[in-house]
Amino acid sequence: MNIKSERGQAEIAIVLILAIIAIAAFFGMLAANQRGMQAGAETIGDAAGDAIDNAVNASETYVTWKGTQTLYPSKYAIRSHGADAYATVDCYNRNGAFHVMSNADGDFNLLCRDDDGPVRDMILKRRGKSNIFDFVNAYTPKDGVFSRITYWLENTWKCGKGSMPNDAVIVIDNVTP
Repeated sequence: MNIKSERGQAEIAIVLILAIIAIAAFFGMLAANQRGMQAGAETIGDAAGDAIDNAVNASETYVTWKGTQTLYPSKYAIRSHGADAYATVDCYNRNGAFHVMSNADGDFNLLCRDDDGPVRDMILKRRGKSNIFDFVNAYTPKDGVFSRITYWLENTWKCGKGSMPNDAVIVIDNVTP
């Protein structure tokens, strides 16, 4: 038996084992880097999606509904959301609602896009089948992102596209403004 050839086999085995470990480490680093790249791509995608959602679409440039009353926030809205309640009602008074959503319980969400971009939500509750609505709340949900607000209203509150009657009367804290 040749000792020299056996030593060469051991060296080859060690080199092969080291090569396998190096290849495994290389693929491990690729996999770890891919997760980081995926997270970065998702962050960029989310930012781009939010920018698109916050851009004024052609379908959002018209007023779906704006009543004849000049409104102010309810006491509950002010207690719950403070200045945001005032900003939401001011947005509605200036711009009207570009999108109306409602559900079977008589909840109406009048969405207004403010001049600086965010979408605000003014919530009304219909009295039975009448044209009288009680002002419930006003604020900016879901960071003011239209797609997030509509998704939330559809899935949490079971809302769909709605419409307000032309002769709607909005009552705020039992007072008609």
